Amino acid sequence: MKMIEKDFVVLFNAFWYRDFPITKHKEEISRRALWTTHIASTVKQCADHLGLFTCFETGGKTDAVIEYSNAKKWAKIEWEWREPKLEKVNEIKKLAEAAFKDESEVCIFIGYSNKKDHEKNLEAIGEQWKNLNKPLLVFLVTFERKNKKRKFYLLQTHYFHGTHKEMLREQKALPWEVEGTKWLSG
Repeated sequence: MKMIEKDFVVLFNAFWYRDFPITKHKEEISRRALWTTHIASTVKQCADHLGLFTCFETGGKTDAVIEYSNAKKWAKIEWEWREPKLEKVNEIKKLAEAAFKDESEVCIFIGYSNKKDHEKNLEAIGEQWKNLNKPLLVFLVTFERKNKKRKFYLLQTHYFHGTHKEMLREQKALPWEVEGTKWLSG
């Protein structure tokens, strides 16, 4: 794993809590638009801190592309509210096609995974990535359904490269559940 990939992982996990779109007292809010905006903001902050440019909805309808100053593509990024195991979710397939065409150095998927189907979601990603010799960083927020709303638990970061897969890190998805932080008070 390259240093820039490690740096992106650390930054994404740290900036995940910044400008969080819900509060401890408004956990029931789980509108897709809030999360799409939050993910885009987090991706942009990461790229800015790496000294790279972020371009949204470019490169073949990709959610985001992160580029070097010479316009060389470092990452193609897709995110999706629905779970990766679902057939109608084609984000991993789009990233796999980009990886096959060598359109960037790394691909990144950001999504959500119901706790009861988490292994199925990871298997679905791995199955679509198994023949590719390019890194795929996967950020998955685990959740359970509560009264038709999602209750978030963990933000997991996974690394896929061909048939190799490993979980790089895991943290609470909600900032006010993190011990010792300013969000945990009261």
